[in-house]
Amino acid sequence: MTFKQILADKKAKRWAFLSWSGSALLLLSMFYVELGQLWFTPFVYSILLAVLPFSNNNKNHQLFPEFFDDPFSQLRLEGEMLHVKQHQVEAVNVKKVAIDKLDDTKAFIDFPYTMYGKLKFSFPLEQLPAVKAFFHQRCPQIEIIS
Repeated sequence: MTFKQILADKKAKRWAFLSWSGSALLLLSMFYVELGQLWFTPFVYSILLAVLPFSNNNKNHQLFPEFFDDPFSQLRLEGEMLHVKQHQVEAVNVKKVAIDKLDDTKAFIDFPYTMYGKLKFSFPLEQLPAVKAFFHQRCPQIEIIS
């Protein structure tokens, strides 16, 4: 799963949440129309539209990866343990790693199925081949997703 797919998934979840809230608003408005309370419906819409976009606050989700000039300062393999940022994971438990170009100057690495997105970071694009070679040589069992 690439970084772009992760962002698209997050956007789809946000729209699904807004669709759910829109359905709730429709039910509320129909209830108040039945009661003849038409003045109250715009008030309910205003309150819900002001509050709902901010109610899904996930502070653990990091949208843009941290940038490091040297990816190998944050990525190393010691024995069977893979050290990524301040976390360590057994290399045998890591099945896939996403390594790809982020933009014209940056590349990124993410472990989408390990530690739920806490391990991602970005680095200079020039070091992308070296990072891929690191995984091919030292962790051949890990599949690289581009």
